[in-house]
Amino acid sequence: MYAAGHPFLGVIQTHVNIGDHVSSLKEGQRRSYRLQRRAVKQAETHLALARAAFELHSSVGPSRTTVSAIAEKAGVQRLTVYRHFPDEEAVFNACSAYSFGQDPPPSPEAWRLIVEPEARLRTALLQLYSYYRRKRQLLANLNRDAEMPVVAAALARRQQVLANGVTILEEGWLVPGSETARLLAAAIGHALDFTTWQSLVENQGLSDEEAVEAMLVLVRSVSSSLLDRRSKKPSA
Repeated sequence: MYAAGHPFLGVIQTHVNIGDHVSSLKEGQRRSYRLQRRAVKQAETHLALARAAFELHSSVGPSRTTVSAIAEKAGVQRLTVYRHFPDEEAVFNACSAYSFGQDPPPSPEAWRLIVEPEARLRTALLQLYSYYRRKRQLLANLNRDAEMPVVAAALARRQQVLANGVTILEEGWLVPGSETARLLAAAIGHALDFTTWQSLVENQGLSDEEAVEAMLVLVRSVSSSLLDRRSKKPSA
C-alpha cells in the first residue's frame, strides 16, 4: 500500500473524476442505444418498402410499379424509397427477397430424395402447381413484363432452376444421354412450366391435382413410347 502522502495518490486524485467517468459511460450507452434504435427503424422501413413493392408487383406488375406508388403504400416520402432502393434493380431484388422469405419456391434438390421416378415427378408437380396457384398473379405479371431487363434476368435464373429440376426428375425413366431421353426431358420441362399450369388450370378448368395427373399421363406415355421404339429398333 502507498503511504498517505505518496505522489502517485496525488496523480490519481488530480486526474480521475469518478462522476465524469460514470457520466461518460452513460453517454456511451445512450449513444449505442440510439444507434440500435436507428438500425431497427431502418430495417423496419426497408421491410415495409419491400412488402409494398411485392404487393405492387403482384397486383399491377413491375412495369407499372412506380416509386410514388411504393412510397404511398409504405406511408413514406419518395426520397425514403430512393435511399433504400436507388434503382429498378434494387427494387426488384428487394421484392424477390421478400417474396422468397414469405413463401419460397420448391427446391429441386429436395426431389432427389425420392427414388421412384413417377413418385418423384408427382411430388415435384404437386409442389410446383401449389406454388403457382399461390403466386399466379405475380408470375403472370412477370411473364407479361419479360421485356424489362431485371425481369428477364430473373426469369432466366428461374428457367435455370427448372432445367436443374428436369435433370433430377428425368433420372430413372430412360437411359441418360440417349436421343430418346432428350424428348422425355422436353416433356418433363413442359410439365414444370408455369404456362403449362396456366393452360391446364386457368384455361381448361382442371384442379391442380387433375393437372398433375394429366402431365403424369403425358410423361408416362412419352417414356413408354420411346422405350417401345428402342425395343423395336434393329440392332446393328
